[in-house]
Amino acid sequence: SFQDYLTYEKGLSQNTVDAYTSDVQKFTQYSDLKNLNKNIISKYFYELSEFNYSNTSRQRMYSSIKQFLNYLNNIGFVENLEIEHIKFKSELKLPEVVSITQIDTMINYYEHDSFLNSRNKTILDFLYSTGSRVSEVINVNISDIDTKDSFVRLEGKGSKQRIVPLGSLLLNNLKDYLNLRNSIKNLRSNKLFLSKSFKKLDRTAVFRLVKLTGMKIGLSSNLHPHTLRHSAATHMLEGGCDLRTVQEFLGHSSVSTTQIYTKITKEFLEEAFTE
Repeated sequence: SFQDYLTYEKGLSQNTVDAYTSDVQKFTQYSDLKNLNKNIISKYFYELSEFNYSNTSRQRMYSSIKQFLNYLNNIGFVENLEIEHIKFKSELKLPEVVSITQIDTMINYYEHDSFLNSRNKTILDFLYSTGSRVSEVINVNISDIDTKDSFVRLEGKGSKQRIVPLGSLLLNNLKDYLNLRNSIKNLRSNKLFLSKSFKKLDRTAVFRLVKLTGMKIGLSSNLHPHTLRHSAATHMLEGGCDLRTVQEFLGHSSVSTTQIYTKITKEFLEEAFTE
């Protein structure tokens, strides 16, 4: 019922619901819910600090337990029980970014000479050109693509939809890929990107594609799909795009989330101002 509360009342994504559920399960193994009090909760978070959790993980755990206590309050299991205000050290970790030239090299590593190569080329272009998350890429349907008016409908966190324009290069790659995809007989799936066995693509396949392609062209072995999303946002800001537009493009619910990219472009802007 707590999972339903997170999904339907709070509108959280399935990945967030899974993470919160895992955090709450750990908490309930530590504490008897019938004897909950502020001291127990504070002690739990103090002991968490002794483990090798990142500040980001501890912040998420704090949010998970807070949501859980709010839920227990709502159903009358406990009365007016809240977490004492706990401050964690801020740990600003700037996202990794690759250059436009490196992005082009990754995309052009593949050709439209086979289904898999065409798919790989188009996924890489799609990740960067639309700034999409992995979950959005694997769930996008052919019916979400409008080649006539050049846009795609993406469904982000909390089932929030947004419209993202398709650039001419991505549009051409999509058309070439769809021609190859449509040539496969008895293919019934509406998902845009499919596995080599023509089933729905999973997240790990996209992570492997980005990592291996990056390694093949001499980039970091830690490259991941979100790197392309980070890069797209950074390049947009460097090109003069305003923060509010980048927020809409990425599907961030708050502009404060988008502001981290302004720190990455600081050096670029200083150079441009000097010149």
